[in-house]
Order: sequence, then structure tokens, then C-alpha cells
Amino acid sequence: MWTGKRLARVSLTVWLSGLSLATLVAADSKPDKKKSEAAYQRGVRAAEAGKQDEAIAAYTEAFTADPSNTAALCARAKVHISQRDFAKASADLDQAVQAQPGEAQPRVARAEYFLAAGQPQRAIQDYETAILMKAERSEVYDGLGAAYLAINQPKTAVEKFTTAIKLRLDNPSPYKGRGMAEAALGAQRDAIEDFDRALSLRPDYPEALVERALAQSALGDYARALSDLDRALSLQADDVRAIRIRGAVHERLGDDQGAIADYGEAIRRTPNDARVYLARGAVYARLHQDQDALRDRNEAVSLDPKSPEAYIARGGSYHSLGLHDKGLADRTMAISLAPNSPWGWLARGNAYYLMGRYDEALSDLKRAAQYDPANAETTRLMGMAQAKVDEIVRRAKEKEALPDTLEMILPGESKAAEPEPRPAALPPSPTPVTAPPETATAVQAGARKLMAENHFPEAIEQFTRALQLNPAFALAYNGRGFAQYRLKHYAEAIADFDAAIKLNPAYANAYLNRGLARRAAGDKSGAEADLAKSRELSK
Repeated sequence: MWTGKRLARVSLTVWLSGLSLATLVAADSKPDKKKSEAAYQRGVRAAEAGKQDEAIAAYTEAFTADPSNTAALCARAKVHISQRDFAKASADLDQAVQAQPGEAQPRVARAEYFLAAGQPQRAIQDYETAILMKAERSEVYDGLGAAYLAINQPKTAVEKFTTAIKLRLDNPSPYKGRGMAEAALGAQRDAIEDFDRALSLRPDYPEALVERALAQSALGDYARALSDLDRALSLQADDVRAIRIRGAVHERLGDDQGAIADYGEAIRRTPNDARVYLARGAVYARLHQDQDALRDRNEAVSLDPKSPEAYIARGGSYHSLGLHDKGLADRTMAISLAPNSPWGWLARGNAYYLMGRYDEALSDLKRAAQYDPANAETTRLMGMAQAKVDEIVRRAKEKEALPDTLEMILPGESKAAEPEPRPAALPPSPTPVTAPPETATAVQAGARKLMAENHFPEAIEQFTRALQLNPAFALAYNGRGFAQYRLKHYAEAIADFDAAIKLNPAYANAYLNRGLARRAAGDKSGAEADLAKSRELSK
């Protein structure tokens, strides 16, 4: 009989431990091992029949009848995992470990849960503790190998899988696991040998078929890879990963329509996977179905707005459609999301190059090369951009050479670019003159000759004299600004280019020069605006 004193003791225990009343009653009564075992077996049969709620009820009854039956808790946890109720599964496994802290099996079960839940470090902890408790079984080392592979330690994984194989030669799982670790180490042929062994032990092993297909693809044997993937999907038709990989293999075999079909099926089954939209978008882009590619890439950005890859890809679609401002904005976003990655810099540099903005392309490509010096594509494009920039400089120097007329043309100008305003007619001189009068045109021609010889301070003096003679001489303002720019006097240069543009708002070369000066002064947005205006006026 529950006396007041005893009830007070139970209430205090409940308050301190947080255990359920059912657990307390079970703990306070004699375990019924026979009843517990019968309930446990009912749970096993119900779980095998897919009757998950019945299985949970039976396992609960088994543990209530005998709290030392931690197998019932572990089994109930597996059902919770299949229902994706990870909180209850974790609670069951923690309780199992606490109930039998000296037993290995609850720790093995919890390690399996941690591995499935994406917590490989905690799985390693439990597996290694179980091994110290003498649970040296093939499946334990197999799980430990998988956990090490998950934290990108394939060499250690190979060691653990090898131990699992030695403990049980007829277990196909560690052969498959060791093959995956070998593939991660680049040993594709060794990996295929292990996948072959796994499939000899279990011919209907779809996971091993998929992994062997990946290794064959890495060796360029796409026909065999496709055969393995077809067979894997005949065994397990709902394997979205296999469908996605088969789409990639179709691409490698040149079957774009087959790739689109597989990617479409993968999207139908997992509509929130941005990677598949990017993969299908890439096929559409290769087929020049630019609107379809843009649609998929928009979806990828929507699903994963922190993905630099998605912005790079969508930027490519925008450029293909002639929407260059949007394309550059996307690639700039990719750089902001991953500034230390070469891919955003490479993509934007490539875009600048295709747009004829070679100096900006070269700047971005140099940044890409800093982060990935061995990238052959970056090196190739950088060489092409450098050649274009060198050609522009060469032509500019040729234009700066002094012509026979003693006039000098700045880069991008022609003789007729900016005629000097004709002065008002003067009355005839009462006396003959022995030398022509000094004119702004003649003085600025001398200034350009000085600039061609790299005498920039002297050239500035002469341009200033020309402007004293003709304050409305935009060509002289542009020339003086260019000399200031060469001396790295950027503020003074920009002021002169401003004056030239004010006098002639359609002066393309002045916009070009001001853009260069603004960029050198750190005004990137102003520089881009000026360079764009110069290109517009030069069309």
C-alpha cells in the first residue's frame, strides 16, 4: 500500500530525476523477463510488417516489464528514426546507455544513430568506447570506418574497414566502405576491386553499384558507369542520388536529353535541391536554351541564396541574354559570398574580357590566380587579357608619337575630335608682322610633343599656356589632365577632365581618361560609369 511517507519519497524522486511514473513503477516492481521478451518479439514482428505504432507500443511494454532490456529501447529508437522523430530516438538511446553504462551494445546503437544523424564525431566516440568494452565485431569497425570517412579521414577509414573485413570475410558492407575510402584517396582501381568483392557477396547491392559507377566515371568509363546505375535503379528505383548521378553520366556520354530527363526526375522527387537545378541549367545553357537555363538558375538562387556557384551560373545566363549589368552584379555577389575563392574572380574576369573591358578582366583574373595558381583556364585567359591590354598600350603610344603636323593625338582621339574655336576676326595690322602670332593650337601641339617625350611637368605648363590663350579649348584640358594622370596627380587630372566634358559633353576620350583617373583614385563606381559612357559615345 502506498503510504503518505512512501508517496512523498516517490514525488521527491520524480522531481529530482524527471523520470516517468511508468519507469518508477517498473523500477519498484520485480522485472518480468518472460513478459518483456514476449513483448519485444511482438515489436520486432510489427516493425518488420511496417506497423510502426504497434512496434513502439510493444517495445515500450517490453522495457516497462524489464528495465534492463535495453535492446527494447534501442529497437524503439530505430522506429523513431524511421519516423524522423530524432529527439525521441536520441532520448531512448541516452536512456539505454545510462541504464547499462558498462554494456557495449547501447553505445553501438547510439553510435549508429549519431552517424545517421550527421554527427560522426560523436559516433566515433561511442564506437571506440564500445570497442574498449570488447565489442570487436565487424559491424562496429564498419560503422567506425564510415564515421572517419564522414570527417574526411579516408586513410584511417581504410584501416577500420580492413579490420572489419578481417573479422568477417563474408560481410559485403566493409568492402563497399573501403572502396569509398580508396576512391576518396584517388585509388579508383583499388576501389573498383573492393566494390566487385562486395557485389560478389551480395549481387543485389544497389549502394555498391552506385559507388562503382562513380569510380568508373572518374576513370572515364562512362558506358560501364551507366550500366551499373541502370542496374542499381532497377533494384532501388527511388534512389534520387543514383538518378542524379546517372544524369551526369548521360552528359558525359553526350546524351543531353537523357541528362535533362534524369535531372527532371530528380527535381520531381526532391524539388528543394538547388544542385540539380544547377546541373540541368548547365545542360540547357550548353544547348543555347538560355531562357530555360535562366529559369533553373533563378530557382537555384532562390533555394540557396548563399551559394556562390548559383550566382556565377545565373550570371552566365544573364550575359548570354545580353543582360550584362545583371550578369556582373551576380558575379560580384559570388565574390562577396566567397572572396577567397578563385571561381567568382575567374567568372567575372571572363565576363569583362568578353565585354572588351580588358583591364578590368586582367585585374580579376590576377586575383583568381592568387587563390588558384595552377588553374590552366585562369592562366590562359590572363594571357589573352594581358595581350589585349598590351595592344591597347602599344596603340596609345603610337598615337602619342608626334605627327608631322606637330599635333599630338591622345589615346582614342582623332585630329577632328575637338577643333579649336575660331577667334573673332581682327582688324588688319598697320604694319607687317615678321612671325605668326602665338595660337592655342600651336602651343598645345608643343605640349603634346613634350608629353610624347615623357616631359610631363613641362607639358602641363604648355597646356596651361594654351588655355590662357583659349579658355574654351577642351582638347587642351583633356591633354593637361592626361599629363596630370601620368604624374599620378589624380585629383588635378579629374578636375581637368571635368572641364573638358563640361565644354564638350560628347567627348568620349575625356570620359575614358576620367574613368582611368577615377579608378586609380579608388572611385570604382565612378570609373565604371565613365568607361561605360565612353563606350556608348564611341559606338
